[in-house]
Amino acid sequence: MNIKNFFKGIFDIFLYFIATLFVYLIFSNGIDNNNLYLSNIATIVSDLTILFIFIVFFRKTIVPDYYDFKKNYKKLIKDNLKYWLIGLILMVISNVLIGFWIDLPTNEEINRELLLSTTIPTIISVVIVAPITEELITRKHLKDAFKNQYVYIIISGLIFGSLHLLVAESVMECLYIIPYSVLGCAFAKIYYNTNNIWTNIFFHSIHNLIAIILIFTGV
Repeated sequence: MNIKNFFKGIFDIFLYFIATLFVYLIFSNGIDNNNLYLSNIATIVSDLTILFIFIVFFRKTIVPDYYDFKKNYKKLIKDNLKYWLIGLILMVISNVLIGFWIDLPTNEEINRELLLSTTIPTIISVVIVAPITEELITRKHLKDAFKNQYVYIIISGLIFGSLHLLVAESVMECLYIIPYSVLGCAFAKIYYNTNNIWTNIFFHSIHNLIAIILIFTGV
């Protein structure tokens, strides 16, 4: 294991939480939550600011990967579509099985409520901001830290899953780390294969967009 890159990966996650907290405190300060218009504007500006911070911080990865993806996107998508589909299928199956005993995870309930009350900011956050920031902090430096493919995939997947359960309200709810982590492992496999973060961002964005469409259609 490369200790230096491992701690870079930990710092990425730390930066994510600090930046998110700091930015939201700045732009939400003094905003009346009952004023939906101002609240939406503050949320959008906050999300775009966080996105800007991460683009600048990871510019050495984002810029060359973007041009590579632009040039080879058909092959990158085609060669890795199966991994996303496998992750999606396993995620759905595990979600259904866990759902027999436990209600929806708090994270998903919050997102559904936000989507219905603050639609545009939530779509921007879920489809654009989250895929970029989450993929950057759970893939790049962790991949550089672990030489073994499977160790990297498992650890990256578990961290990805854990990030979605930070607002869990019960110990039993933590079982949902399984579906989230399964998807995270699929994304980790894609990054291991391609070493191109935009391929991950593409699949992550499509995944979240489909989830939003399903919510609006009542699924």
